[in-house]
Amino acid sequence: MSSFLHIPDNLAIVRGMFTELIEAGRVDDDSIARYMAPGYRQRVDGRELDLAGFKRHLRMQREVVEKMAVHFLAVAQDDDCVLTHHQVHVAKKDGSAARFQVQAHITLRDGKIVACDELTRQLEGPDADRDLGSRH
Repeated sequence: MSSFLHIPDNLAIVRGMFTELIEAGRVDDDSIARYMAPGYRQRVDGRELDLAGFKRHLRMQREVVEKMAVHFLAVAQDDDCVLTHHQVHVAKKDGSAARFQVQAHITLRDGKIVACDELTRQLEGPDADRDLGSRH
């Protein structure tokens, strides 16, 4: 009899994170801990965030954002890495909108996201929102 190891579906984990944290806007510690490892590190447009910085980033976004929608243009998965090319459509509480193009290299271990190296480019919206992908 052979035994099978449970191998996490890293792409499903990443998609779940985008659905729950970005689109649904859940920024409570339990929701974040469901996806992010305690030692999480993110580099976005040259700025470094640890897990505490990532939490601040999400919560600051929610102060000005009404809703965000993620549209995946392409995804790839290889072992512990997921690559995404996606757009984020942002509706802000002040009635304005913005749209961003994002390329992200996400690394996972043991079913949790441990790192993200991301490049973000604003396609539409006010210049003041240019740092919305890294503001914290």
